[in-house]
Amino acid sequence: MPSPSVLPGLVALALLATPVARAALPERLSQTGLSDAAAVRAFEPRFPLWSDGAAKRRWIALPPGTAVDASRPDAWRFPVGTRLWKEFSVDGRPVETRHYVLGADGRWEFASYVWEGGDAVRAPARGQTLILPGGKAYAIPSTGDCMACHAGARSPVLGFAALQLGPAVPALVREGLLKNAPAAWAGQAPDFDAPDPAERAARGYLHGNCGQCHFDGGVPVPLRLALDVGARPAPLAAGQAAEVLRRAGTRNPYVQMPPLGTRHIDPQGLALLNRHLQPLVTQDRP
Repeated sequence: MPSPSVLPGLVALALLATPVARAALPERLSQTGLSDAAAVRAFEPRFPLWSDGAAKRRWIALPPGTAVDASRPDAWRFPVGTRLWKEFSVDGRPVETRHYVLGADGRWEFASYVWEGGDAVRAPARGQTLILPGGKAYAIPSTGDCMACHAGARSPVLGFAALQLGPAVPALVREGLLKNAPAAWAGQAPDFDAPDPAERAARGYLHGNCGQCHFDGGVPVPLRLALDVGARPAPLAAGQAAEVLRRAGTRNPYVQMPPLGTRHIDPQGLALLNRHLQPLVTQDRP
Protein backbone atom coordinates (compact mmCIF):
# COMPACT_ATOMS: atom_id res chain seq x y z
CA MET A 1 0.00 0.00 0.00
CA PRO A 2 1.58 3.31 -0.97
CA SER A 3 2.01 5.86 1.80
CA PRO A 4 0.41 9.29 1.31
CA SER A 5 2.70 12.15 0.45
CA VAL A 6 4.18 14.21 3.27
CA LEU A 7 4.12 17.97 3.05
CA PRO A 8 7.02 19.31 5.19
CA GLY A 9 6.07 22.21 7.44
CA LEU A 10 2.40 22.03 6.42
CA VAL A 11 -0.50 20.59 8.35
CA ALA A 12 -3.63 19.90 6.35
CA LEU A 13 -6.79 18.04 7.24
CA ALA A 14 -8.75 15.48 5.31
CA LEU A 15 -12.38 15.01 4.48
CA LEU A 16 -14.08 11.72 5.22
CA ALA A 17 -17.38 10.71 3.66
CA THR A 18 -19.13 9.72 6.90
CA PRO A 19 -18.44 9.68 10.65
CA VAL A 20 -16.89 6.48 11.95
CA ALA A 21 -19.31 4.25 13.84
CA ARG A 22 -18.26 2.42 16.98
CA ALA A 23 -17.00 -0.85 15.58
CA ALA A 24 -13.88 -2.95 15.38
CA LEU A 25 -11.21 -1.30 13.29
CA PRO A 26 -10.27 -3.09 10.05
CA GLU A 27 -7.88 -6.00 10.00
CA ARG A 28 -5.58 -4.38 7.44
CA LEU A 29 -4.12 -0.90 7.34
CA SER A 30 -5.04 -0.57 3.67
CA GLN A 31 -8.71 -0.66 4.76
CA THR A 32 -8.42 2.35 7.09
CA GLY A 33 -8.20 5.00 4.36
CA LEU A 34 -4.56 5.94 4.90
CA SER A 35 -3.70 5.37 1.23
CA ASP A 36 -6.21 8.01 0.10
CA ALA A 37 -3.55 10.59 -0.71
CA ALA A 38 -6.16 13.10 -1.87
CA ALA A 39 -7.74 13.15 1.59
CA VAL A 40 -5.18 12.31 4.28
CA ARG A 41 -2.47 14.87 5.00
CA ALA A 42 0.64 14.94 7.12
CA PHE A 43 1.65 16.89 10.21
CA GLU A 44 4.71 16.97 12.43
CA PRO A 45 4.96 18.02 16.09
CA ARG A 46 7.75 20.36 17.15
CA PHE A 47 8.58 18.32 20.27
CA PRO A 48 8.25 14.62 19.37
CA LEU A 49 8.16 11.77 21.83
CA TRP A 50 11.34 9.68 21.99
CA SER A 51 10.64 6.20 20.59
CA ASP A 52 14.01 4.47 20.85
CA GLY A 53 15.27 6.14 17.71
CA ALA A 54 12.42 5.07 15.43
CA ALA A 55 11.55 7.48 12.64
CA LYS A 56 7.90 8.56 12.63
CA ARG A 57 5.36 10.00 10.23
CA ARG A 58 1.88 11.20 11.18
CA TRP A 59 -1.38 11.93 9.39
CA ILE A 60 -4.81 13.24 10.37
CA ALA A 61 -8.28 13.27 8.76
CA LEU A 62 -11.43 15.14 9.78
CA PRO A 63 -15.01 14.57 8.62
CA PRO A 64 -16.33 17.09 6.09
CA GLY A 65 -17.54 20.40 7.43
CA THR A 66 -16.01 19.92 10.86
CA ALA A 67 -13.21 21.65 12.74
CA VAL A 68 -11.09 21.08 15.81
CA ASP A 69 -12.37 23.04 18.84
CA ALA A 70 -9.60 25.19 20.34
CA SER A 71 -11.73 26.96 22.95
CA ARG A 72 -9.37 25.41 25.50
CA PRO A 73 -6.03 26.38 23.91
CA ASP A 74 -4.06 23.63 25.64
CA ALA A 75 -6.70 20.90 25.36
CA TRP A 76 -8.18 20.76 21.86
CA ARG A 77 -11.34 18.74 21.26
CA PHE A 78 -11.85 16.75 18.06
CA PRO A 79 -15.03 16.00 16.10
CA VAL A 80 -16.51 12.52 15.93
CA GLY A 81 -14.95 10.63 13.05
CA THR A 82 -11.47 12.10 13.44
CA ARG A 83 -8.81 9.62 12.35
CA LEU A 84 -5.08 9.70 13.00
CA TRP A 85 -2.19 7.48 11.95
CA LYS A 86 1.40 7.27 13.18
CA GLU A 87 3.98 5.20 11.33
CA PHE A 88 7.16 3.89 13.00
CA SER A 89 10.19 2.94 10.89
CA VAL A 90 13.40 1.26 12.04
CA ASP A 91 16.53 1.25 9.88
CA GLY A 92 14.57 2.81 7.04
CA ARG A 93 11.79 0.21 6.99
CA PRO A 94 8.21 0.69 8.29
CA VAL A 95 7.49 -1.65 11.18
CA GLU A 96 4.26 -0.46 12.76
CA THR A 97 1.45 2.02 12.12
CA ARG A 98 -0.90 3.05 14.92
CA HIS A 99 -4.42 4.15 14.13
CA TYR A 100 -6.75 6.21 16.33
CA VAL A 101 -10.45 6.82 15.62
CA LEU A 102 -12.93 8.91 17.61
CA GLY A 103 -16.23 7.04 17.74
CA ALA A 104 -19.78 8.40 17.95
CA ASP A 105 -19.84 7.62 21.68
CA GLY A 106 -16.95 10.03 22.28
CA ARG A 107 -14.40 7.29 22.96
CA TRP A 108 -11.17 6.78 21.06
CA GLU A 109 -10.40 3.40 19.56
CA PHE A 110 -6.77 2.37 19.16
CA ALA A 111 -5.15 -0.28 16.99
CA SER A 112 -1.61 -1.12 15.91
CA TYR A 113 -0.80 -2.61 12.52
CA VAL A 114 2.34 -4.64 11.80
CA TRP A 115 3.89 -4.22 8.37
CA GLU A 116 4.12 -7.30 6.18
CA GLY A 117 5.24 -6.55 2.65
CA GLY A 118 3.08 -3.86 1.06
CA ASP A 119 0.41 -3.77 3.77
CA ALA A 120 0.12 -4.01 7.54
CA VAL A 121 -2.00 -6.42 9.62
CA ARG A 122 -3.72 -5.55 12.86
CA ALA A 123 -1.78 -6.67 15.93
CA PRO A 124 -3.41 -8.42 18.90
CA ALA A 125 -5.00 -6.08 21.44
CA ARG A 126 -2.62 -7.49 24.06
CA GLY A 127 0.37 -6.29 22.00
CA GLN A 128 3.30 -8.34 20.76
CA THR A 129 7.06 -8.30 20.42
CA LEU A 130 8.69 -8.47 16.99
CA ILE A 131 12.23 -9.60 16.23
CA LEU A 132 13.54 -7.42 13.45
CA PRO A 133 16.40 -8.25 11.05
CA GLY A 134 19.62 -8.35 13.00
CA GLY A 135 17.89 -9.63 16.12
CA LYS A 136 16.58 -6.27 17.36
CA ALA A 137 13.42 -6.55 19.49
CA TYR A 138 10.54 -4.17 18.82
CA ALA A 139 7.50 -3.97 21.11
CA ILE A 140 4.00 -3.35 19.73
CA PRO A 141 1.96 -1.75 22.54
CA SER A 142 -1.24 -3.23 23.91
CA THR A 143 -4.47 -1.26 23.71
CA GLY A 144 -4.13 -0.70 27.45
CA ASP A 145 -0.68 0.81 26.99
CA CYS A 146 -2.09 3.22 24.39
CA MET A 147 -4.85 4.25 26.77
CA ALA A 148 -2.39 4.72 29.64
CA CYS A 149 -0.63 7.54 27.78
CA HIS A 150 -3.46 9.04 25.76
CA ALA A 151 -6.59 8.74 27.90
CA GLY A 152 -5.26 10.67 30.89
CA ALA A 153 -3.79 13.58 28.94
CA ARG A 154 -5.38 17.01 28.60
CA SER A 155 -6.27 15.93 25.07
CA PRO A 156 -5.99 12.32 23.87
CA VAL A 157 -4.30 13.58 20.69
CA LEU A 158 -0.82 14.40 21.92
CA GLY A 159 0.98 15.67 18.83
CA PHE A 160 -1.78 17.68 17.16
CA ALA A 161 -1.99 20.60 19.57
CA ALA A 162 -1.29 24.32 19.76
CA LEU A 163 2.28 24.27 21.01
CA GLN A 164 3.18 21.13 19.09
CA LEU A 165 2.03 22.55 15.75
CA GLY A 166 3.21 26.10 16.41
CA PRO A 167 3.82 27.84 13.05
CA ALA A 168 1.23 25.66 11.28
CA VAL A 169 -1.64 26.93 13.47
CA PRO A 170 -2.42 30.27 11.73
CA ALA A 171 -3.14 28.46 8.46
CA LEU A 172 -5.57 26.14 10.23
CA VAL A 173 -7.43 29.13 11.66
CA ARG A 174 -7.61 30.95 8.34
CA GLU A 175 -8.85 27.83 6.56
CA GLY A 176 -11.62 27.29 9.10
CA LEU A 177 -10.18 24.00 10.33
CA LEU A 178 -9.69 25.33 13.86
CA LYS A 179 -12.64 26.98 15.58
CA ASN A 180 -12.99 29.04 18.77
CA ALA A 181 -9.28 29.78 18.74
CA PRO A 182 -7.84 33.04 20.11
CA ALA A 183 -8.18 35.74 17.44
CA ALA A 184 -4.42 36.37 17.51
CA TRP A 185 -3.73 32.90 16.16
CA ALA A 186 -4.90 33.93 12.70
CA GLY A 187 -1.66 35.85 12.27
CA GLN A 188 0.63 34.71 15.07
CA ALA A 189 1.58 31.16 16.02
CA PRO A 190 0.87 30.10 19.61
CA ASP A 191 4.01 29.71 21.67
CA PHE A 192 5.29 29.63 25.24
CA ASP A 193 7.59 32.05 27.03
CA ALA A 194 11.22 30.91 27.22
CA PRO A 195 14.14 33.32 27.82
CA ASP A 196 16.65 31.55 25.59
CA PRO A 197 16.94 28.73 23.02
CA ALA A 198 18.46 26.29 25.53
CA GLU A 199 15.50 26.52 27.89
CA ARG A 200 13.08 26.41 24.97
CA ALA A 201 14.60 23.17 23.70
CA ALA A 202 14.77 21.50 27.11
CA ARG A 203 11.29 22.49 28.25
CA GLY A 204 9.88 21.57 24.85
CA TYR A 205 11.47 18.13 25.20
CA LEU A 206 9.90 17.68 28.64
CA HIS A 207 6.55 18.84 27.31
CA GLY A 208 6.62 16.33 24.47
CA ASN A 209 7.90 13.40 26.54
CA CYS A 210 6.45 14.02 30.01
CA GLY A 211 3.76 16.71 29.79
CA GLN A 212 0.97 14.29 28.85
CA CYS A 213 1.01 13.06 32.47
CA HIS A 214 2.65 15.89 34.41
CA PHE A 215 0.10 18.72 34.20
CA ASP A 216 -2.35 20.30 36.63
CA GLY A 217 -4.90 17.57 37.15
CA GLY A 218 -2.62 14.82 35.87
CA VAL A 219 -0.61 12.35 37.94
CA PRO A 220 -0.73 13.28 41.67
CA VAL A 221 2.87 14.35 42.11
CA PRO A 222 4.18 17.93 42.58
CA LEU A 223 5.92 18.12 39.22
CA ARG A 224 4.49 20.14 36.34
CA LEU A 225 6.23 19.63 33.00
CA ALA A 226 3.43 20.46 30.56
CA LEU A 227 3.63 23.82 28.83
CA ASP A 228 0.79 26.32 28.47
CA VAL A 229 0.21 28.66 25.55
CA GLY A 230 1.64 32.11 26.28
CA ALA A 231 3.03 31.19 29.69
CA ARG A 232 6.42 30.60 31.27
CA PRO A 233 7.21 26.95 32.11
CA ALA A 234 6.55 26.01 35.72
CA PRO A 235 9.74 26.44 37.77
CA LEU A 236 11.61 23.34 38.93
CA ALA A 237 13.19 23.00 42.34
CA ALA A 238 16.64 21.42 42.63
CA GLY A 239 15.22 18.13 43.88
CA GLN A 240 12.70 17.99 41.06
CA ALA A 241 15.39 18.66 38.47
CA ALA A 242 17.55 15.90 39.96
CA GLU A 243 14.62 13.47 39.88
CA VAL A 244 13.89 14.25 36.24
CA LEU A 245 17.52 13.54 35.33
CA ARG A 246 17.57 10.33 37.37
CA ARG A 247 14.45 8.92 35.77
CA ALA A 248 15.30 10.04 32.23
CA GLY A 249 18.75 8.47 32.64
CA THR A 250 17.63 4.92 33.42
CA ARG A 251 15.57 2.18 31.84
CA ASN A 252 14.95 0.33 35.06
CA PRO A 253 11.23 -0.36 34.47
CA TYR A 254 10.37 0.59 38.07
CA VAL A 255 12.07 3.99 37.81
CA GLN A 256 12.27 5.11 34.18
CA MET A 257 10.40 8.00 32.66
CA PRO A 258 8.50 7.89 30.44
CA PRO A 259 7.31 4.60 31.98
CA LEU A 260 6.11 3.05 28.70
CA GLY A 261 7.11 2.85 25.05
CA THR A 262 10.89 2.99 25.41
CA ARG A 263 13.63 0.51 26.30
CA HIS A 264 16.62 2.71 25.55
CA ILE A 265 17.80 6.03 26.96
CA ASP A 266 17.67 8.97 24.56
CA PRO A 267 21.31 10.12 24.59
CA GLN A 268 20.71 13.45 22.88
CA GLY A 269 17.63 14.18 24.95
CA LEU A 270 19.43 13.33 28.18
CA ALA A 271 22.35 15.56 27.21
CA LEU A 272 19.92 18.39 26.50
CA LEU A 273 18.26 17.96 29.89
CA ASN A 274 21.61 17.78 31.68
CA ARG A 275 22.74 21.07 30.16
CA HIS A 276 19.55 22.79 31.29
CA LEU A 277 18.79 21.07 34.61
CA GLN A 278 22.18 20.23 36.11
CA PRO A 279 22.86 23.89 37.06
CA LEU A 280 19.59 23.85 39.04
CA VAL A 281 20.75 20.74 40.88
CA THR A 282 24.25 21.97 41.70
CA GLN A 283 23.30 25.51 42.75
CA ASP A 284 21.35 24.12 45.69
CA ARG A 285 24.29 22.12 47.04
CA PRO A 286 26.29 23.57 49.99
